[in-house]
Formats: sequence, C-alpha cells, structure tokens
Amino acid sequence: MIVAAVVLGVVILQSGSHSPVVALGSTNLPLNGVTTTTAPRHPATSTSTTVSHAGVTVLVANSSTTGGVAAGYSTVLQHAGWTLLSPVTAKAPLHATSSVYYAANKRPDADAIAAALGIPDSAVFPVSAATPVATTTGADVILVIGSDLAAKTPPSTVPPTTTTAAPTTTTTTKAHTSSTAG
Repeated sequence: MIVAAVVLGVVILQSGSHSPVVALGSTNLPLNGVTTTTAPRHPATSTSTTVSHAGVTVLVANSSTTGGVAAGYSTVLQHAGWTLLSPVTAKAPLHATSSVYYAANKRPDADAIAAALGIPDSAVFPVSAATPVATTTGADVILVIGSDLAAKTPPSTVPPTTTTAAPTTTTTTKAHTSSTAG
C-alpha cells in the first residue's frame, strides 16, 4: 500500500513530463509504458566454503615408472589442507590407471581427492587386501598413482573449496497507460 501511495504521489507530481522513472530500492517502476527490470532484493553473490581436510590422513603411492611422482602429488594435497604420510612405492605390478582407496567412513574424502585429480568414481574402492601398498596403517585415504597421472604434471593446487552462485531473477513487464480527455 505504501509503495502504491508513493508511486501515485510521484505520478501526480510528475504529470506532464515524459516517461518519469521512480527508483525504489533496486526496482525501477515505469510510469509511461516503459519496460521494467526487477532485480532480487539481495544482490547475487557467490559463497565459498572451505572444507578442512586436516583430520584426514592420506598416503600417496607411486605405481608407475616415473620417479618422484608420489612426492609431487603429496605436496599438492598437503597444500590443499590434507594431512599426508610419507609417500611410498606401491606393490608390484605397476598400474596403468590411478585409483583411490578409503578406510571405513572415509568415502567422501576419497571421492573429493578422486574428483580433484580427475580419477573416475569407478576407480574408488574400500581398503582391502587388494590395496597395492605394504601397509595402510594410519591412512584414511590411499592415492595410488598409475602411469595415467604420472604422465601428467601434478596440478599446482587441489581446490579445497566449493563455490555456489546465488541465482538471479529478472522480470520484465510492460506498463499500460490510459488517458482521459478533460
């Protein structure tokens, strides 16, 4: 009701001028057949949430012929906030594809590492006797670097955040005018 009264008051005061526009907050109201764009009350923003990985211990194992690759990926994960054990060499035979293994209740962490490194979900497994490292003691997640990841330069960072953008809404209307002879 108040908005209508304000608009009506402005219309009366502005009668005779051409296409006045009244600004109310982030909304522009047309007074003479002009198109209006309405924005949301709150500006669209992005929200970043940093997820702490410090409580998750990761072991990186090299299962390729490329020397030092486990140390390289360990450094990248450590910079992203993960807790790292000393890198190791995986048990034979060598693996062509990389994989991620997880301890009980650590699947989400294994998925996060796999996704960040481009390892498919089909290569994420629970820790078992088939996990190709000498010991899994102390590790929540084991990253086994195969020749596929070894052939790539480790990324400079593994993103520790997720970003969600708020949606924006735009509404366009056409005002109708009427005139009376007087």
